[in-house]
Amino acid sequence: MGDPGGVGPEIAVKSSEYFIKKNGLVKPLIFGSFGHIDNVSKKIIRTNTPLNLIRPESPLKTSFKNGKINVIDLSSKSYDSVKLGTVNPEYAKDVERYIETAVNFSINGKICGFATAPINKDMMLKGGARFGGHTELLGYLTKSDDFAMLFYSKKIITVLATIHIPLSTVHIKITKDLLRKIINISLNWIKADFGKENPRIAVLGLNPHAGENGRIGNEEKDVIMPVIEEFQNRSGNIEGPFPADSFFAKRYKDFDLIVSMYHDQALIPFKLLSFNKGVNVTAGLKIIRTSPVHGTAYDIAGKNKADYGSMVESIKLVRRISENRNKWIGK
Repeated sequence: MGDPGGVGPEIAVKSSEYFIKKNGLVKPLIFGSFGHIDNVSKKIIRTNTPLNLIRPESPLKTSFKNGKINVIDLSSKSYDSVKLGTVNPEYAKDVERYIETAVNFSINGKICGFATAPINKDMMLKGGARFGGHTELLGYLTKSDDFAMLFYSKKIITVLATIHIPLSTVHIKITKDLLRKIINISLNWIKADFGKENPRIAVLGLNPHAGENGRIGNEEKDVIMPVIEEFQNRSGNIEGPFPADSFFAKRYKDFDLIVSMYHDQALIPFKLLSFNKGVNVTAGLKIIRTSPVHGTAYDIAGKNKADYGSMVESIKLVRRISENRNKWIGK
């Protein structure tokens, strides 16, 4: 469900209705507050699709109802005081409980994976949550350090070497060990989760013009290129470092996955190409987790204006990854 004051509940309901109408293999299940989902569906979206309340301890096989919006109620308090379009820190621990329960359901095989609705870091930290963002919480809950933030769409797939850090520290964080880890995670993901046997990988440079052989920085020459050569020597289909500006003008179409050095280097072109259809994936985890690429969108929360396209694509990708993993295990 995500942040109760943002568009998360709205896109959770709308995407659930989308798959209910499709009547296909995807069976959506919302982790959140039944009362809040009920209010959003009736008073904001004004849907006629009935809701089905599921207790967290109830067996899904008997409590899940086809044709209804199924909600596992995990709320610890009333949601009548939620202010749509603003920060509600008093619900932070509930939001964390939604995510933790989805992780536990995934680990125990009750669900094949989950798509998280947007949360707000300020709200989470002010409300006493252990972590502000999804990625750090998921790493903690799954006891894993080997994960990466990946962005998928039908037009482009890119993974971040560094995530939410100041630009002034990016060059310090870009090390050979980090790049080896990110490339390995990327290769494993695109083979096992995406079903691509012989992927073609591009690695971007850090500096303008990819450093111009040391004239505009040494990171490409000293760090990035040696790691690329290591993978090439292992018969890896990997190239770079490419200057990011010219690469995104044309070359990105030639590769299955792009390793980007920092957040905006990847996300500006990605969102220009795929904002309403893009998916954020936490690659490298044993569980499957995706999410929309947009945030809580407080400015339109409660106005029935939220585009749920990215959430639908996120849920579709959960199913695709699950199917591909099962095929990969069988090889």
